[in-house]
Amino acid sequence: MKIGLLTYHSVYNFGASLQLYSTVSYLEKKGHEPVVINWVPFDLEKRYDRSIPAEQAMAHRKFAGENFSLTELCRTAEDVAAVVDKNEFELIIIGSDAVLQHSTLLSRLTMTSRGPVLRKKPGSDVIYPNPFWGSFIPKLKRKVPVVIMSASSQNTKYGLVRGKQRREMAQALKKFSMVTVRDEWTRNMVSYLSYGRIKPVKTPDPVFAFNSNVGKVAGEKELKEKFKLPGNYLLVSFRTKRCISAEWMDKLKETAAAKNLECVALAMPDGIKFENNFNNSVNLPLSPEDWYALIKYSSGYIGENMHPVVVAIHNSVPFFTFDSYGIVRFKFHVVNTSSKIYDILADAGLLQNRTGILSRAYKMPHPRYVIDRITGFDYDACKRFRSEKEEKYEEMMNRILNLKE
Repeated sequence: MKIGLLTYHSVYNFGASLQLYSTVSYLEKKGHEPVVINWVPFDLEKRYDRSIPAEQAMAHRKFAGENFSLTELCRTAEDVAAVVDKNEFELIIIGSDAVLQHSTLLSRLTMTSRGPVLRKKPGSDVIYPNPFWGSFIPKLKRKVPVVIMSASSQNTKYGLVRGKQRREMAQALKKFSMVTVRDEWTRNMVSYLSYGRIKPVKTPDPVFAFNSNVGKVAGEKELKEKFKLPGNYLLVSFRTKRCISAEWMDKLKETAAAKNLECVALAMPDGIKFENNFNNSVNLPLSPEDWYALIKYSSGYIGENMHPVVVAIHNSVPFFTFDSYGIVRFKFHVVNTSSKIYDILADAGLLQNRTGILSRAYKMPHPRYVIDRITGFDYDACKRFRSEKEEKYEEMMNRILNLKE
């Protein structure tokens, strides 16, 4: 079966690349022909080209070129519909990733000491309608099953969607053959927008099945030699300096060394932006596969972002995450349930390995506390959750493929 995949395939983001790679690999193993629908709106392209070093952008493009089959470039919903018709896809899968975002005018209003300020209008990929929301479906010449798989809404303030727009979004959601989401916040959003008519199942991110789907990454010895890594290395990776300090990093290094762990700075897609005095670092350019393997063979991960947590859990690697997701109300109150990291760790019983950093009341946890969470990691809870996710992933994919059969 020829299957079209629509997701964030062109962004220079390790997690986005890996979840698509996992999906492509699964479908190929099942004997299908997955093709990525090459939808890249102009504003999304410009946003990433400005923020990522050229050598890292090239590494991501190389990875995509070696592992994904792409359609011709699409800029609009009309382009996407034309590509779907031309390729005669028998099934369309949208996701996984934050493909169900929407930013209302009210959600962009921020209160400051000078009064309300309207934040800059976000990109077309995060405002309804767009192809992720199925805007191409009415333009198709023939009926094709279209599925939303393990979608996230990335903290969308869905309660602000009302009236005519809510009714339009409800109609858009009805056009999908199946909708699944990867967190409770998005599940509640879909239920709200559809007036309770659609209550999607919560399903895993495809990276939770990466090892069985892909199964080919660099070996541990080969990887350590390539990046000149010590035996027991602890990866540390932050986007900014806002939640840690140079002094904190020095104390972390000292505390880790006492436990026979050596801190290694791991680059984000835009480089290493935090101050550190570590003896080792992994810099750009870096392929998504190597990024995955670096976490897989590490003695632990400390830092931001969701997909490092997913990779760590999938490989039973200890971690401590500084959670920067979620909706903030009144500066000091964070709605934890709107964070996709909180959602995963609450289900896994691993919330002790997380701290939220968005509230004005945030205080840096002591490095000793963080290292204790690494060395005292609950492997049993992790393994139970990992097995559960792998089982649910297989159930989800069977349901999706059976739609056409």
